[in-house]
Amino acid sequence: MRKYSSVDMTDGGALHHIVSFALPLFLGNVFQQLYNTADCFVVGHFLGRDALAAIGSTSQLVFTVIGFFGGFASGAQVVISQLFGAKDAAGMEKAVHTALASSLAISVFMTFLSLLVTTPVLRLIHVPEEVFPLAQRYLRIFFSGTPFLILYNMGAGILRAFGDSKRPLMFLAMSSLLNIALDFLFVAVFRLGVDGAAWATVVSEAVSLIPVFSVLVLTRDAYKVSPRKIRIDFPLLSQMLKIGLPGALSSSLTAFSNTFLQKYVNDFGSACTAGWAVFARFDQLAIMPMMSISLAATTFVSQNFGAGKRARIRRGMRISFALVLSVTVPISVVLLILARILSVFFVEDEEAAGYAALFIRYTSPFYVLCATTMLLAQILRGIGDSIVPTAITFSGFILFRQVFLFVSTRFVQSFFLVAATYPLAWILTSLFMALYFRKAAQKRALCRKRSEIS
Repeated sequence: MRKYSSVDMTDGGALHHIVSFALPLFLGNVFQQLYNTADCFVVGHFLGRDALAAIGSTSQLVFTVIGFFGGFASGAQVVISQLFGAKDAAGMEKAVHTALASSLAISVFMTFLSLLVTTPVLRLIHVPEEVFPLAQRYLRIFFSGTPFLILYNMGAGILRAFGDSKRPLMFLAMSSLLNIALDFLFVAVFRLGVDGAAWATVVSEAVSLIPVFSVLVLTRDAYKVSPRKIRIDFPLLSQMLKIGLPGALSSSLTAFSNTFLQKYVNDFGSACTAGWAVFARFDQLAIMPMMSISLAATTFVSQNFGAGKRARIRRGMRISFALVLSVTVPISVVLLILARILSVFFVEDEEAAGYAALFIRYTSPFYVLCATTMLLAQILRGIGDSIVPTAITFSGFILFRQVFLFVSTRFVQSFFLVAATYPLAWILTSLFMALYFRKAAQKRALCRKRSEIS
């Protein structure tokens, strides 16, 4: 079985494999974030606070769709990676085509569902009336491009399952640069308003499919796609769902829960909503490196778990923790110190910039806990253990946040309570995730027993 761009992580330097995989993935996430950041920057400067608030109020609904499919794609990636580590060529072929066939079905369903719930959810979260029509139009256009987003991410996920994170980076970079150019063209030149920002994203996502599927169809590698073979192998789909569905539901429900957190933000007015939109961009920027390292750890652990190399998994875990801490701490410090300056760069309105700076300052000292939770959960998913990590994440990121805000706001209306929900949830979730990880790692022989150490 010849391989031209796939990377076998069961052999060679663990540090080299994780860094060389995570770096392109991080840069890819940066370009992915440029989709929304470019929208915010262009809209904030050319259309004003209300338009920026409209896009900000839709962000968690967008992440709900992206999070659901991202979790499912993660399950498919783990299954494919384990088959790759086990050198099962026939299984890999079936898994790749099953992943694509299920993506087509899910994309149709998610598009109709997203369009159906747009207006009711915007009403439910108290989007300010002056920005409601703008938010509604932006979401409807954005969700019309859901199939492009889903199919691209699955195609890129298939390449990453084989250790190829460089070409997805190149494709995403081209798409993101196109999105930025179209943002300026549609909003600043053609004066299409928030509709133009939404269409710029949809067109860019559609274009990104061309290079990804060209590689999948034309390659001679193990992940070659033949359109006539695109069908669902239900035993493999069952494995993908078992691993990916808990994560998909967790990511999706977390984002959907944050939509209702947005309700409490919106209650403070459009300036706070616009400030939240700016904060969300920096929040995603801070999370990207920890997410990239965590996903690199997932692929590394998956391949070596399939190959039965437990000692190598332990080394990869130690390296991943060192990397994620060395990146997260400096980012937290920079955001804490430069919060005000960074906020003014995105929105000129003083009140909105003030809200954004406060959100950043309340949150940035606790990113280390978020990074720890994310990395532990992804390592567990790499060995096929996703149910309990998902339950822990669900309890901390969803149930706790909603109960905390529901109860506390009955007694006092305070901006501080809204800003404190992220840090409090990370403290709680990281504690329980660490306790479960220790137990699961010992069961799967992923950490040394005390008798072995002494």
